[in-house]
Amino acid sequence: MKLTREMVSKDINGSISGLGRQLNLNWEMGYEEGQIITLENEESWSDGGMFTVGNDFSVSYQLFIENEVPCHIVDYTNEDELKAIGAEDCEDEKECLLPAGTKLRVLQGEQEIDLQEMGYYTIHLEYIEEEN
Repeated sequence: MKLTREMVSKDINGSISGLGRQLNLNWEMGYEEGQIITLENEESWSDGGMFTVGNDFSVSYQLFIENEVPCHIVDYTNEDELKAIGAEDCEDEKECLLPAGTKLRVLQGEQEIDLQEMGYYTIHLEYIEEEN
């Protein structure tokens, strides 16, 4: 069976706080304090790595997860894994994958002052554990 990005994201092998993600979009997301976000797809986040956004859309976001979140920490020595997620030669990104269904709460939403002073929104999130 061929390894997929979804399969890798579901292989939780760690828990990290302070994950970050940068987005450039051509619209504003409208993040509001208290809002609950459920990831529809697996997402790439970084543990302090050097990541470059692959587009130049006009609305930029810096997202941070403040607390520990279970994730898949990419194993840059595993060639099958790197191929499945498209991360060959990307060791500097320090990528971690969050699986679809991960729930995050917005602690700090969009603030116009961020956009005016820095040119991007800073969004602070917290991981919400699933209740069984």
